[in-house]
Amino acid sequence: MTTRSDVPDAPESPRPSHSRSQTYFMPSPPVLETLQKFRLIIGAVRQHSRALEAACGIGGAQVWMLATIADTPDITVSQLGQALSIHVSTTSNLLDKLARAGLVVRLRGEEDRRVVRLRLTDQGRDIVARAPRPLTGLVVDALEKMPEDSLARLDDELAILVKQMNLLDRSAASVPLTNLVR
Repeated sequence: MTTRSDVPDAPESPRPSHSRSQTYFMPSPPVLETLQKFRLIIGAVRQHSRALEAACGIGGAQVWMLATIADTPDITVSQLGQALSIHVSTTSNLLDKLARAGLVVRLRGEEDRRVVRLRLTDQGRDIVARAPRPLTGLVVDALEKMPEDSLARLDDELAILVKQMNLLDRSAASVPLTNLVR
């Protein structure tokens, strides 16, 4: 049987400092206030997404797609993906659902059959007309309303936050926000 006196002393581990970056159980008030703002944003996105789904029967990203197609008839799939800042494969997958629901039609180019242009059906236009605003989603709408210098500062500060979060899935940057907060 081993007793405490038989076990060699382990080197003492350094105690964590009490700096803001090392506090484990009690984040500082500014951290908590900032966290609450993130919660408010995420909660508002979730609530708006649910309102869109209840009113339209489709998700927020799909409503934004329909609105973009309505504003830009004959837009291509890649242009639509760029407009929504989502990956082209995600764009295609969401478009497949919209086409199966009869909300979007894909038209092949006459000169180049590889080019696919998009248009809304009457059903698609009806959904855009009855969808709760903003059609682009709350975050995009709020960002668009910000003064350019404030938006630039926010982007810089968020870049620092992203850098601090070492275990990020960078592919999430190309996924519709409403898909991430469900």
